[in-house]
Amino acid sequence: YKGVQDVLRKAGIVISKKGELHRINFFSGLENTAYYTTSLEDALDRGLAMARAAERLPASTFAKSRGRPASAHFG
Repeated sequence: YKGVQDVLRKAGIVISKKGELHRINFFSGLENTAYYTTSLEDALDRGLAMARAAERLPASTFAKSRGRPASAHFG
């Protein structure tokens, strides 16, 4: 878990765990951008995909104060 957490953190994604459920999201992300899974491998894959997708968005779609997508939805 710690290794996945470190990789995702470097990509701009935060992961948390409650019981068997992993939650991933952008730093300061809202609930509508969160993704839940019981698979750590899925959490890593989806988190990296979220980070790549956020990098492809035009600068105008990012929230000015937080550097995150203003209206991205994954899940």
